[in-house]
Amino acid sequence: MALHTSQLLLLSIVFLISLAATSRLFWRHSRPTASRRKHTNNERTFRVRGIPADWDTKRLASFLTETFDLMPTITSLAQEIQNGIQSATVSFQVTSDVLRMPESGRSIPLPRSSNKEASRRAYLQLDDDFHGMTTLFAPPEDDHRVDIIALSGLGGHAFGSFKQRAGDYMWLRDALPDDLTRDSTGRPMARIVTFGYESGVAGSKNIQSLEDLGTMLHNSLLPLISSPIVRLVIFIAHSLGGLIVKQTLISLSKSKNEEDQRLLQAVYGIVFFGVPHDGMDITSLIPMVGDGPNRFLVESLSRINSQILSIQQREFESALGGQGESEVVCFYETEESPTAQQDSAGRWAMKGPPAILVTKASATHGRSRENGPEHFCAVARTHSNMVKFSPHDPEYDKVRDRLRGLAHRALSGGRRIRGSNSHCR
Repeated sequence: MALHTSQLLLLSIVFLISLAATSRLFWRHSRPTASRRKHTNNERTFRVRGIPADWDTKRLASFLTETFDLMPTITSLAQEIQNGIQSATVSFQVTSDVLRMPESGRSIPLPRSSNKEASRRAYLQLDDDFHGMTTLFAPPEDDHRVDIIALSGLGGHAFGSFKQRAGDYMWLRDALPDDLTRDSTGRPMARIVTFGYESGVAGSKNIQSLEDLGTMLHNSLLPLISSPIVRLVIFIAHSLGGLIVKQTLISLSKSKNEEDQRLLQAVYGIVFFGVPHDGMDITSLIPMVGDGPNRFLVESLSRINSQILSIQQREFESALGGQGESEVVCFYETEESPTAQQDSAGRWAMKGPPAILVTKASATHGRSRENGPEHFCAVARTHSNMVKFSPHDPEYDKVRDRLRGLAHRALSGGRRIRGSNSHCR
């Protein structure tokens, strides 16, 4: 009898352990991941666009494996803002040149549809520049309440700038969706989107200005208001990205176009990270730029007598409406950054004498009415690293808490979009 009781006890323990493991596995697989192997520093993250709406991670992984003969790790799969297609972030352990990217990315033809009425062949597009809009996470329609749109800074990358250094953790994708939840259900409520643009410093061939970059963002945002239900928008913007957001909002505020006014009304908040509202130290950047076509853009960021930034700051003061209609939060760096330095081979690297690139005074020079401690926050990082977080990072906790507050205050206002049947929820 004692032996029988011991066996029952052992079986019960085994059952409970198995149940716990199964529950944990189910929770982990609630996010799309095709492979759970350990990431290495040899892996690169790619964006895959044009994925049919009825494909899941298993089908995408199978197709990519057959195409490249490499095992992919699919970490996100989400429907894009328009066209009913999906995008994914995918990593490969790259050991060959099979994934060498041409400048425009790589087009991969999909199997022809059995639908004979299809007008043209469909393609997947694989790239690693992440230019334009990329959806990293989209909640179910019934839970979707807010859009978070993130922009990187000068010399940055729409995905890589927000990724843990020497790791694969990317907080916008891997943490923020679960940290912005509805009070009533506890489920994720925010669509997380990045906006990428060409922002190289050394060797750039681009003559774009702040106004040009603002127009690019403006055009990419318009699909947000095509839905019967318009979600409120909160921007996350690092460095130059914040100036682009400001330029876009100024342009919208001056426009008489109904769509532009609806879009402006949807914007509730901005979280600025090291944004040089009053200029930054560009001393080491000018030699990098030389006489390149992007010199005007870099010089416009100078903390010494930048007329462009002065005018922009004056116009931004009222671009988002009056008191209580919007919120701005400013984070500033507290660690010196290595500056640009050229080695004997002519290569540029951030290994020069350290300096504070964007001062606290410049980074917090947002709007005059937001001048309290709840609107300013230090991040114990360098300029580049202030938007890079690791799991359980106390610096991230500051960002998460302020984003939560912004999102919930935005939703409590019951804002309605004028001039249409759409409303924010």
